[in-house]
Amino acid sequence: MDQSDQQSALCKLSDIGVAGKEVRVNTDAGVHWLMIFHREDRLTAWQNACPHQGRALNWAPDKFLFSEEGLLVCCHHGATFDLANGRCSDGPCKGAQLKAVEVVVNDGEVFLKVNQ
Repeated sequence: MDQSDQQSALCKLSDIGVAGKEVRVNTDAGVHWLMIFHREDRLTAWQNACPHQGRALNWAPDKFLFSEEGLLVCCHHGATFDLANGRCSDGPCKGAQLKAVEVVVNDGEVFLKVNQ
């Protein structure tokens, strides 16, 4: 995904609840959906596409499932992902990775990191 042309904020940092935030990004290559999580003062962002079949991991807007251990769970086939590194620890795509997206916070708003 080409991030260089994205200048508008994705969301406010305060909008990212405990369960995460889904955001839409329009690029020259089309529409992309991202998921952003803010846990333990760490912000992570990923393309919202399971490596197993490319389907969104959430079951409704801003509604993500988590295991008792705090792993992100794909609502379609139960694959589990560690939000610290995006790696699938169990399920049909075990060992695969979510695609990371670099984000930065400026004045309380979350932006795509612009490659310079």
